Amino acid sequence: MAIADSSLTRVGNALILRSIPALVAAVVITFSRNHAAVVGLTVFVGFAFLLASTLIFTVMSVPLEGLNRTLVGIQAIATVVAAAIASATLTGGLPALLLVLSIWAGITAALELYAGYRESNRTVAKEWLTIGGFTAILAIIEAVVPMNDVYAVGIFGAYAAIVGVYQVIAGISLRSDAQSTTRKVSS
Repeated sequence: MAIADSSLTRVGNALILRSIPALVAAVVITFSRNHAAVVGLTVFVGFAFLLASTLIFTVMSVPLEGLNRTLVGIQAIATVVAAAIASATLTGGLPALLLVLSIWAGITAALELYAGYRESNRTVAKEWLTIGGFTAILAIIEAVVPMNDVYAVGIFGAYAAIVGVYQVIAGISLRSDAQSTTRKVSS
């Protein structure tokens, strides 16, 4: 088993921590009157740097084994690179926003889906596969659907809200699964 049942609490905590950047991005986009591409890129830069920090923390604190540890590390690096590119192209307008979002989402979705596919703990795998699926949908929508600034930024905000709330629920569920497993073992 790649993640022991006793480590489910740590994985749950990591998912809850990982939800914070997404929820902050969702709140900022939701309550911003300006949905210009520069706002979307700016919010993405903050989101991506915070997300990369939580992914690095996950690599250091959660006992992931083998390739899954590497995949989360690569995901952190890809997210930092995407944030740096977004930061450098703040004045690039809608094309820059769509390009950065769709490429970042495509790469991280593939990594998340593959990590979920490889994970032997089905509870954890389900969470990674679901988050990877949401991110793949973001990549497809941002890359394929013709849109203006408002839709592009709004869809990123909606993605952030959905993924953020899902990660909180998944984290709490994993923590409660770990507690119930611990109670059964000690009984």
